Amino acid sequence: PRHVAFMKQLIEQGLYNGCVFYRAEANFVLQGGLRDAAGKQRSKSIENPPLEFNLLNKKGTVTMARWEDPNSGAGEFFINLGDSTHLDRHGDSGWALGFTVFGEVVEGMEVAERISKLPTTTQGGLRMLDTPVVMETVTLS
Repeated sequence: PRHVAFMKQLIEQGLYNGCVFYRAEANFVLQGGLRDAAGKQRSKSIENPPLEFNLLNKKGTVTMARWEDPNSGAGEFFINLGDSTHLDRHGDSGWALGFTVFGEVVEGMEVAERISKLPTTTQGGLRMLDTPVVMETVTLS
């Protein structure tokens, strides 16, 4: 899928090095993306891929975060910490179109779950980590 190629490009460009996991909703999601610990967004030079809803949002899947615009996935992603059927396609517009699953955690799920239990503060209805967790170096293998 296009999302895999998109994420591969961002990783190969080193854009995730030093970025953070910043949102943690226990038993729901651990979210990270193209922002540093100070919250500064990194810019990218490639277009967002279009929505590709093909796989279900099950525990351990990695999904592209987006806004209501189905093609707004720009490099923010989350790990599903539980089955999230409400993120699967269940309608014809906006959020109901579902979210693109593009990967799966193969090992280390317990680390994501531990991070999701760190202290958070609610901001705009979302649970944001009090101390974001830095992704020092992100590589493909």
